[in-house]
Amino acid sequence: MSANGNNGNNDSNEATPPAPLPSVRLDIADRMKRWHGKVAVVTGASGAIGGAIAIELVKAGMIVCALSRRRDKVEKLRVSLFDVAGTLNYVECDITVEDDIKYAFGWIENTYGGVDMLVNNAGIITKCLLTEKNNTRDLYKTMETNIIGLSLCTREAVKSMKARDVKGHIINVNSIFGHKVHQAVPGTRPLNGMYPASKYAVTAITECIRQELVYLGTGCKVTSISPGLVEGDILSANTSKDNDIVNYMPKLKPEDVAEAVLYAITTPENVQIHELIIKPMGEFL
Repeated sequence: MSANGNNGNNDSNEATPPAPLPSVRLDIADRMKRWHGKVAVVTGASGAIGGAIAIELVKAGMIVCALSRRRDKVEKLRVSLFDVAGTLNYVECDITVEDDIKYAFGWIENTYGGVDMLVNNAGIITKCLLTEKNNTRDLYKTMETNIIGLSLCTREAVKSMKARDVKGHIINVNSIFGHKVHQAVPGTRPLNGMYPASKYAVTAITECIRQELVYLGTGCKVTSISPGLVEGDILSANTSKDNDIVNYMPKLKPEDVAEAVLYAITTPENVQIHELIIKPMGEFL
């Protein structure tokens, strides 16, 4: 019977231990190298979440084109970046206006050659009820921004990726309200309105885009990231004024969402993070 695993050989020389297998876990900074010098479009970059995402992508060496109506806020972000590998550009664009979107993506193509990543972050929430009188404009505005604008930007980005045979990535910044409608406290004014409907649409759109990307054979990925309440985002800012309880709810930081984006875009080529729901500890929505 053999001893010490030497198959019965009594030679005093021990077998050489096998070399350790290479680690499949790499630091995010190493995994982000594939995106160095690539072009990312971030909509709504003047907001808390969009700004945090844009900053992390620039730090990773990407050329970030911030689509926004607020030059002042994007410029404030840009001048705050020191000794970074990438660049941040302001591109004026109202994503509810199709001609603005076409112009923005055309400028990016002429300047940088095309788009490699799209972060659909722009979104709005209004305070109107679905049954409130004279709410037509608010209803349309929500759908035009959160659904139609997202879809048009995705169309233009995929066109660019497909034309250059780029295995790009589309990130849809969704919401937990794209998976569950918040229960209003009895006797208080509901705060949902059209917002959850628009975010449920983003959940469905993400899957529809995934199927289309497979059909087109692009090799591109699409990910929906659904955060809970986030400090400084539109949901927290708009609802806290009308519902004091929101002020006491735990919240994520915008940087938490940005890190989730980095996680999603640095998976191996054969792995796609389709849906990522992130909540602050203790959330009770």
